[in-house]
Amino acid sequence: MASLPSSNSHDGFFKTVFGQQENARNFLLSTLPPDLRQCLDLSTLEASSASFVDEQLRQAHSDLLFRTCLADGSEAAIYLLFEHKSAADRLTVFQVLRYIVKINEQRLRDQRELCCVIPIVVYHGASPWNAPGSLRQLIPVPAPLEPFIPDFSMQIMDLGQIADTEFFGDAIFCAKILVFKYILRAEIVDRLRVILERLVTPGQSPCSESMNLILNYLVSGTDRVSAEVLQQELTRVFSSSRETVMPTLAEQWVQQGREEGREEGREEGREEGIQRGVLMGSILVLQQSLGLPPSSRDQLQHQELEQLVNLERQLREQLRLPNRLLDVAE
Repeated sequence: MASLPSSNSHDGFFKTVFGQQENARNFLLSTLPPDLRQCLDLSTLEASSASFVDEQLRQAHSDLLFRTCLADGSEAAIYLLFEHKSAADRLTVFQVLRYIVKINEQRLRDQRELCCVIPIVVYHGASPWNAPGSLRQLIPVPAPLEPFIPDFSMQIMDLGQIADTEFFGDAIFCAKILVFKYILRAEIVDRLRVILERLVTPGQSPCSESMNLILNYLVSGTDRVSAEVLQQELTRVFSSSRETVMPTLAEQWVQQGREEGREEGREEGREEGIQRGVLMGSILVLQQSLGLPPSSRDQLQHQELEQLVNLERQLREQLRLPNRLLDVAE
């Protein structure tokens, strides 16, 4: 399916998964260096409602803030700031430093002491992280000038460099981490079955909230997993539930096809062109979802608008999807 992954889909998945305290705790237990992990009492980890992303950047970045205590029982407040990156941005360390300053500025306004903030960058790009991890790396200067550069660094959690077996937690959590790890990598197709198999839990419905979250992310977050491949793997892993899972996924794919068709139609500049584009995009995706040979765009272009409407309705009925009015005005 020729759809482009959305940065918002990655941010949304990241915030949904890591925003849960138990998931954040399991991830920290899996990935923090031993000496750092031993300093913290992660059983006291709790989410903070504060957000320090600049308002104009709020749609482009996801920050998550947690508070924990020291392992020796000290009252010192330790904050763990999670930041998600799909690409190795060289200015990340400066961006994170700004967040840390804002956190402590807020504490001063609240008449509290300055605190330690541990920045954790969760990176899942296709290639290894190669951007600066400290201000010293970002601002190289001759040795005599180094004392004037703040000595600040951050924890880079490059998921691609962490073995699948190192992630701590139950099977559902590991499935979420693995799909996040591989979503931008070519290996996602090879790892798909392993990820789905982790969702097979005795006594749990395969259409659970976690499964829907992962399947929706696979639809919106990558263009590497085709409808045909996902159908095949779902059939192998959830043979008894395919009929209940596929309509939900098909509707996701159809919506993407309609949006792509709408954009093509807008280029023609006519209302009928938009209508035809929406219908053609929907029909091609529906045919894919049913495993049918897709029509050529030339074939569809030569059909009357009413014929396209009827064809889309017939395909929807085969997938047990509700018929939809032509929403060209969106």
